[in-house]
Amino acid sequence: MNKTMKRAAILFVIFTAALIIYFILNRENLKQENSAYAVIDEPVLPVVGVRMYDREMNNMHGYRQDMGNKTARESLTILPEDRALPIHISAFDGVVRGLSYEIRSLDLDRLVENTRIGDWTAGEDGTTAVLPIQNLLTRDREYLLRINVETEKYGTVHYYTRIMWTENQTISSMIDLAVDFSARTFDYDQARQLVTYLESNSMEDNSSFGRTTIRSSFSQLTWGRLKMQPAGEVQVSLKELNGIMGSVSLRYLALRQDDQGTPEYYEVEETFTMKWNALRIYLMDYKRTVNQVFTGEATVYSGKRIILGISNDDQMAVRYSPNKQNVAFLANRELWSYNQEERQAVKIFSFRGEELADVRSGYNQHAIEILQAQDSGNIDFLVYGYMNSGTHEGQNGIVCYHYEEDINTVEERFFIPVQATFEELREDLGQIVSRNTSDRLYLHIGQAIYAIDLTSNEYMVVADGLVEGSYAVSADKKRIAWQEGGTLYESTVLHLMDLETGEKKEIHAQAGELVRVLGFVGRDLVYGMAKEGGAWVINGRITDLPVYALEIMNDQMQVDTRYEKEGAYIANISVEESRIHLNRVYSLGNQQYAPSQSDTIVSNEEMGPGALAGIGWYASADKGKVYFVQLETEIKGPHNIKISNPRKITTEEAGVLELKSAYQNQEIRFYAYSGGHLLGRYGSFTEALWMAYDRMGIVTDQKQNILWNRVNRSNAKNIRDTVTALTPLSRHLDDMTGSKSFNDGVVMLDASGCSMMQVLYFIDQGIPVVAYTGEGSYLVLTGFDQYNVMAYDPQTKETTKIGLNDATEYLKGRGNDFVCAVQLD
Repeated sequence: MNKTMKRAAILFVIFTAALIIYFILNRENLKQENSAYAVIDEPVLPVVGVRMYDREMNNMHGYRQDMGNKTARESLTILPEDRALPIHISAFDGVVRGLSYEIRSLDLDRLVENTRIGDWTAGEDGTTAVLPIQNLLTRDREYLLRINVETEKYGTVHYYTRIMWTENQTISSMIDLAVDFSARTFDYDQARQLVTYLESNSMEDNSSFGRTTIRSSFSQLTWGRLKMQPAGEVQVSLKELNGIMGSVSLRYLALRQDDQGTPEYYEVEETFTMKWNALRIYLMDYKRTVNQVFTGEATVYSGKRIILGISNDDQMAVRYSPNKQNVAFLANRELWSYNQEERQAVKIFSFRGEELADVRSGYNQHAIEILQAQDSGNIDFLVYGYMNSGTHEGQNGIVCYHYEEDINTVEERFFIPVQATFEELREDLGQIVSRNTSDRLYLHIGQAIYAIDLTSNEYMVVADGLVEGSYAVSADKKRIAWQEGGTLYESTVLHLMDLETGEKKEIHAQAGELVRVLGFVGRDLVYGMAKEGGAWVINGRITDLPVYALEIMNDQMQVDTRYEKEGAYIANISVEESRIHLNRVYSLGNQQYAPSQSDTIVSNEEMGPGALAGIGWYASADKGKVYFVQLETEIKGPHNIKISNPRKITTEEAGVLELKSAYQNQEIRFYAYSGGHLLGRYGSFTEALWMAYDRMGIVTDQKQNILWNRVNRSNAKNIRDTVTALTPLSRHLDDMTGSKSFNDGVVMLDASGCSMMQVLYFIDQGIPVVAYTGEGSYLVLTGFDQYNVMAYDPQTKETTKIGLNDATEYLKGRGNDFVCAVQLD
């Protein structure tokens, strides 16, 4: 009996000890047993590609929301002559239940075709089908194709590409050139044939393999001593085909071995802009970006550094906690944290899976923004753009997350669906994304600034109707100023707000006056006062609103500097870091001004840390610039670094925020693109053109109509029927106050400030260009060749041939003031 009792007592002690150990080890699990969790799994939506020129190309990623024409510039598909387009739907976790497609005009105004497919073939590698596109298309015109894949698990998923039916087959040779060019860069001897395409310039920066251009050295192009090799499938996308100009993009993984034989992987994107003629294809622009895949392994922790490797500025960022012990950092679209005291590294968020070559998890149309890093190890951050996987896979928008270090869990706070491309979102959030100490998040989306309460998920519109030039943001993104009314030259009230404290101030113009925001010097606001009716009007268009005085308001929202000169006005003011550049003018009356002496104001205001604060680099003999995160504490024995992932991602408290603005902008906007990438959006056609110019790009309107193209211009053109060609322009010239669209499909373009050579593109398209020669007087440019430009005088009805150089200098001396009318179909 005693033995039995002892045995029972021992078993009870063992059981009790085991139970205690179980509770200790699982206290975090038990603490959250009522929470709803969702792990970011591998992607589940299929990718759709097209068969074109004997290649599978133009991978389209699925959207579970209507994107309109927003994603139109991701790819251009050239239809076969019979218009029967083969498509391939990659294998995925589901079954295709239905298939249809819709074709619309690029501006979405006209439905061309809506067809349901009744036949497709399913195989081990996915589903294939043929879209029997009808004979309803106009040759050489772009349309928007939306493919609808109906799935059992995920509903209807949409895929977008532009399509064109053309006899122009030059693009096939351009695609072949791009693929062959890329392959040859990995073989030094074969790459010698590429020398004729390069424009190597000794002034080009060859210090980093993160960026290579057409002007880079031959060694840079051929990967130097990296011994890099391609790894996996090359994704080929056609971006543009406009006359004799084509643009192609390649994306793939590359691989090399480090000194210890450990493999290093790199994500590579190459873009080619080409021009065709009967003799050869000319490479007009080339760019290669390379970003190393960060592993987080112990070998990257060295001294006071976390080695990120080869990268680009937009792929790196650091945020330190107040005590500097916790570091949150971004490495190639992944968010990591490192606790210097506990030597603990956590890979907090990434869409990238174990299979690096997966075209879905590796899709690069998203980014992460670190909002806050706390001493506790908690981190707030945003993920914005296209959601590669997880709860919101196939949606475009912004997700707000909170990482709780104590329970090693990522909590989703809310999701904001946005019908905008990733690059548009990146441009907007690049203006303002700020979280203050009162748990309020400020976001700039579209033409509004929103404030979101992170405790209640409620939001309000702080500023609406923001027009380019009518608002400004401080260098630290903690202060904003905007003109009331969404107008550039007519505002009487200026608002200033400190996002950190919530403090606001209104600046009112005096009676008969106007107020203008001019910019920030650090955190100091620069603004000006102008007279009503004092706008500078040149040939019927307002070009500026000169101010008679400017003031600088300091961090305490008090005016500490005023600049004013008797009888002088200030125009074309620009604020650059600590300098304010002033171009003084004097009034000639009747809204006319003449230039006077320039001036500069220098401020001693602290500019604060730059975008790459906390990121350093060193020069490697093999890898060039190698970037790293700077730490406060030296790492001793990196093999002791503990590396982990969050346990779960919880969506229990998550909600969907539908941000809405009351303001609807009716003004035309211009989009600058290069290699299929958005360079910027502008209210000024001239600014968009100059942005696209050096990158051999294009300019479109917001409906994706191409308005200007750097590459697509022949050597000579003559508009024979000048009177007929002038009809659209003559109809609206007197009503033009700036670039605007009219109901008859005419877009009047204010190209003032462009060069004469740049506007010859319009003549090549059969569009005459008005060149003002004085107030109200003008010539009409109607033709050009390699030596001359033809100018029609509407007064004498005669056409004169002028040498290119003479015409360039003559029109430059008169302000390069051009206007033209583009007739859209």
